[in-house]
Amino acid sequence: MERRFFRRKIGMRMRGAYSSMHRRFNAHFLQFGATADQFVLLTLLAEEDGITQQELVRRAYSDANTVTAMLALLERQKLIRRTRDDDDLRVRLVHLTAKGRSFQEKLDRNAEGLHRRLRNALPALQRRSFLKELQRIAEVMGGPANASREPAANASSGRSPHRGRALKEK
Repeated sequence: MERRFFRRKIGMRMRGAYSSMHRRFNAHFLQFGATADQFVLLTLLAEEDGITQQELVRRAYSDANTVTAMLALLERQKLIRRTRDDDDLRVRLVHLTAKGRSFQEKLDRNAEGLHRRLRNALPALQRRSFLKELQRIAEVMGGPANASREPAANASSGRSPHRGRALKEK
């Protein structure tokens, strides 16, 4: 592999797109005292309140340590509350507080321009296909760090026993 072509690889193009989007959203949410990653967690909870912390990790394409740290901060800010599951005390359920729901709605309203900018980056006819391909990549590439040692047949089938994961919050 010649180094000058590395920037043309799919992974680097995806990294560039994600990093650019993430920086833009972080800069936007800074005026509200929030981050893009906090917005993701709050919005996932607005979609379905009271889900398990583990399910929130999966849906956010993140890792348990990052989400746990963010939830502790959101809890101190009284935006969320965590409770124990009555059936399994090891399980933590995450709920938006009224303050958290109001804050999420404010962030969501104020981010509509950024969401529109993202949507308009692709022609409408290509969006559905693009989103399906992104999901496929997340499924194929998801899982533990040693997943690259799995047989090539698994990767080419498009099926993965693991869920997609995102970069850790810095």
